[in-house]
Amino acid sequence: MTGLASPCVDVCRMNPETGFCDGCLRTIDEIAAWASGDDDQKRAVLARVESRRQGARVVAIGESFEATLALPPDSIKHFATLVNDLNPLHHDDAYARASRFGSLIASGTQPTAHLMAMLAAHFSRDAQPLGLEFGIKLTRAVKANDVLTMFWRVTEAKWKASLGGDLVKLEGGARNQHGETVLKATATIVVMPKESRA
Repeated sequence: MTGLASPCVDVCRMNPETGFCDGCLRTIDEIAAWASGDDDQKRAVLARVESRRQGARVVAIGESFEATLALPPDSIKHFATLVNDLNPLHHDDAYARASRFGSLIASGTQPTAHLMAMLAAHFSRDAQPLGLEFGIKLTRAVKANDVLTMFWRVTEAKWKASLGGDLVKLEGGARNQHGETVLKATATIVVMPKESRA
């Protein structure tokens, strides 16, 4: 038996425009699954409900996620070739060893592209995301064989009828295996319900 109380307030009326109950702001599926859900599932529903109270419909404010990215030398060389970044720091081992970095370094576009792609991968499981604006600050060189932990957190979200989705602001970044910040990022995206048509 779980200890979390239902958010039901005895106003049980499904809103055809939002798809949420006017009383508890849950979907019909969330209401049906409540009794059989464990505490973690219920906490996730309550987080979405709180975000809906603040104006979001699709995402949960405060939601966070992360991924890791290993960068062996071959990956650095291959990516730089793909994006036509001809800087020898990304291609020439001897040149890079003699540089202030002491090894190959990744093109700044490589961790940036992976960080941006994380948003699409995360939100496209249940919705339709579309990137609008990104701010990237590179704070430290990413060296060959670094392993990055990349992360995002939703800081704001509000339903925007003209876009047919939540207008979402996020803060993110990446740290290397030593815990050093290598990249800071902000993003503004729209996240639309899956049934929407862009």
